[in-house]
Amino acid sequence: MDEHYSFEEINLYNPAYVGVVLYQAIREYQAKRGSGFHCGLIYIAAPMSLSPRYSRILPTTVATPIAGWASEHEGELIGFANVVSAYADIVNSAIVFLLEHEAVLLDDEGRYFLSDTTLPQKPKYVIKDVRFKESFLAAGLLGRWFAEASTVESVYAQLGIRP
Repeated sequence: MDEHYSFEEINLYNPAYVGVVLYQAIREYQAKRGSGFHCGLIYIAAPMSLSPRYSRILPTTVATPIAGWASEHEGELIGFANVVSAYADIVNSAIVFLLEHEAVLLDDEGRYFLSDTTLPQKPKYVIKDVRFKESFLAAGLLGRWFAEASTVESVYAQLGIRP
C-alpha cells in the first residue's frame, strides 16, 4: 500500500477502520442469508460504504432491486468499476487484518464467515464519529441488500463491473 497511497490516505483507510466496516457488511449478510459473504462482494461493499459519493445515494431499503437502483443512478456510477479496482489494496489489507485477528474465516468456497461475534452491534467508537457511523451503517445495509441478490455475478453485471 505504501507505494500507491499517501501517508494521509493510508491513515484514512487503515486496515482496522476498513475491517470494522467490512465486518459489519459480513455480519448483516450472514444474519439475513444464513450463509457466508462472497469474497467478490467485499470489493464492492468497501467503496460503496466508505465513499460518501456512493453511500449517500444508497437505497433506504433492501427491497429496492439493484438493477433498478443502478439504472436510476447510472450517472453517479460512471467509473465505479475503476473505483472498485482502486480500493483493492485497501480491501485486501483490511481482510488480512480481520483474518489475522480471527474476526472472520474464509471457507473453501470463497465465503467469509464471522468467527468472532464479540464486536457490539453498535460500537461506541463508531457511533461517536459521524463519518464512521455513516460508513458502518451503509456497510450493514449493503450486507442485507447483497443478501437479496440472486448471484454475485448479477451484482457485478448490474453495477457495470467485470470480475
